Amino acid sequence: MASSPAGDVSCRRREKRRQLDARRSKCRIRLGGHMEQWCLLKERLGFSLHSQLAKFLLDRFLTLAGRPA
Repeated sequence: MASSPAGDVSCRRREKRRQLDARRSKCRIRLGGHMEQWCLLKERLGFSLHSQLAKFLLDRFLTLAGRPA
């Protein structure tokens, strides 16, 4: 039985989504039970994006470790 064009599009879309999700999950950081603490720190420091807080913390660590950020 031949597949329909709509079915092909749907299948391709699902595969593309799966690939994007797999690529994104390689960059995810798991905070476990520390999400509330992370969000409070993000808010306290005035960042709107999680990536901004992450960059700030990485730069801060490198500075304190005596390495250029």
